[in-house]
Amino acid sequence: MQHQQEVPAMEVNMNLLGKLESLGFPRARAVRGLHHTGNTTVEDAVNWLIDHENDADIDQMPLVVINLDLETPQPNDITEAIKLKEQELRDRVRMKNRDEEKKLEREREKERIRAGKALLEAKRIAEENERQRLLALRKAEKEEEKRAREKVLKKLDLDKLERKQALGLPLENRAANPPLPSIQEEKSSLPVKSVSKADHMRECLRSLKLAYKISDFAANPN
Repeated sequence: MQHQQEVPAMEVNMNLLGKLESLGFPRARAVRGLHHTGNTTVEDAVNWLIDHENDADIDQMPLVVINLDLETPQPNDITEAIKLKEQELRDRVRMKNRDEEKKLEREREKERIRAGKALLEAKRIAEENERQRLLALRKAEKEEEKRAREKVLKKLDLDKLERKQALGLPLENRAANPPLPSIQEEKSSLPVKSVSKADHMRECLRSLKLAYKISDFAANPN
């Protein structure tokens, strides 16, 4: 079984540590920056932190041995260059956080769009199902009305038949009494005699002769 590797103690200068913390660096990062630069200057520690800001263990707090008597080889006043680098580091962190926030917002917007489309599709499916249900219901109602109407007509025919039987009336037999052909059908079945032009002229002459005889008789009755 492997034991978790212990973080070694890091000896730092209390004065430099306080200055780094006053610049806004967390203690874990300030300790690592001073330790890995040999507690030389605040500027060296800031440069190291800028170069190692993405280390996996940068925010892991090590064991700290604070040495108040640890001297630095150079003056450790906070120079303008250190302030600029510290501001640069903060700006980079802020820009990184802003980019991550924008990316997260885009993902949330995409998720909202997907959810909206899914909601519209679910609504469309529900409306289509409701429409199909209403159509099926109306069809079933029409079929039920048709069956009820046929049942009533059948009952009326049965009642009519029973009344005729009770009165001793003859029952209708459509097969024994076929319907008579209509007058129009009889007329259409008669042969049509064709009349030629010569026959028509002879008929006209006979009519003229008959008319002449009648007029002559009327003028001379004796």
